[in-house]
Amino acid sequence: MSRSNPASRDERLVGLWGGAAFGFVLASYSAFRPVRDSVGLGGADEKVKWLFLGSFIATLLASVAWSAILARAGRRRSVPVAMHVFSVCLMVFGGLLSTSLDPELTGHVFYIWAAVFNLFVVSVLWSLFADLLGFVVAKRVYGLIASGGSIGAIAGPALTRATSEYIGIPGVLFTSAVILQLGILCIWRVKRLARALPDATQGDDRPLDGGPFRGLASVVQSRYLLAIVGFVLCTAIAATFMYLEQRRIAYQAYPDDAERTNLFATIDLFTNIGTFLVQVLGTGYLLRRLGPTVLLFALPVAQLVGITTVVLVPGIVVLVVVQTLTRVVTHAINRPTRELLFTVVSTDEKYRAKNAIDTAGYRLGDLVSSFVYDGVKSVGAGATLLLGALGPLSLGWFFLAWLLGREFKQRQ
Repeated sequence: MSRSNPASRDERLVGLWGGAAFGFVLASYSAFRPVRDSVGLGGADEKVKWLFLGSFIATLLASVAWSAILARAGRRRSVPVAMHVFSVCLMVFGGLLSTSLDPELTGHVFYIWAAVFNLFVVSVLWSLFADLLGFVVAKRVYGLIASGGSIGAIAGPALTRATSEYIGIPGVLFTSAVILQLGILCIWRVKRLARALPDATQGDDRPLDGGPFRGLASVVQSRYLLAIVGFVLCTAIAATFMYLEQRRIAYQAYPDDAERTNLFATIDLFTNIGTFLVQVLGTGYLLRRLGPTVLLFALPVAQLVGITTVVLVPGIVVLVVVQTLTRVVTHAINRPTRELLFTVVSTDEKYRAKNAIDTAGYRLGDLVSSFVYDGVKSVGAGATLLLGALGPLSLGWFFLAWLLGREFKQRQ
């Protein structure tokens, strides 16, 4: 069967269940994301970089702990178990936020935990998909799986907008916990169906060799993985700058928590509708026909134009448009393209190195961006310095996209 052929009926079925699993995971996260942005970060500028530092440390510890767990338990069994743990945590935070127990401290801890949840849960889910499906099947169904995720990401903020007034913030977190459990049920179905696919990866579920730092060591020893790290750092730096600008503009325009939550939910909703439309209309086709080489350039171009526009023409309307468009490119094109890069690495690298890159690597980019952003603002350098920094970032980003595309072709 040609690698460019459309998915078979059985492959589409796996893609649908995979899309449902990814959809429930993103629905769970996107339902409480507006809560995280509203009550977790707060309005004090001086606290932002320290929360980002806490997020980086927490994700690094989570990555090391995950690597240690994989040395003791089967990797394919560990992914659903990890999601059960996160579901329980959501219910605990829901209970804490329903009390008057130091709401500011609880909000900060919740923000850091949510930063781990966001990257860790999505990372291990795609690790499982890459392990179960392999390159041939993944190229055919990753667009379908990503589309399912977009449906869930649309449903999450829509659900929050519709219910938060009646069930409150604790109710939103309890609902997110239940949604995550539905995603776990779909994961079990994907695991069962993938065994029957002739082109999928067949293998056992033994614990992986190595200790807690194996994932970090694998990254350092591989030029290919280091290039992915560089690409992720560029992605995180650009995304964090846009996030901090969103926060600054939103706090100036809407001092009320409820109004900001509604604004953030609106941006998420527009983003996810646009992402779904792009994925349905072209992501799968582009992945089959073009592969990662061309598609990896889409995000650097979009972010370069978007950041320039927001810096030169700040405002709510411009913010909503730019954030929506750049995040559509991120989720509809860049995410499935970047996940395809991990289908041509070893099983150990799919789980350990990938998790280290997706979590600690991304949060390192957040941390760097937050300190640079704070430094530029503190000296009053303004738009000139910020725009000047885009040049080197863009050149490095474009080079890494080209390098990864070439290395991917050589590994197929």
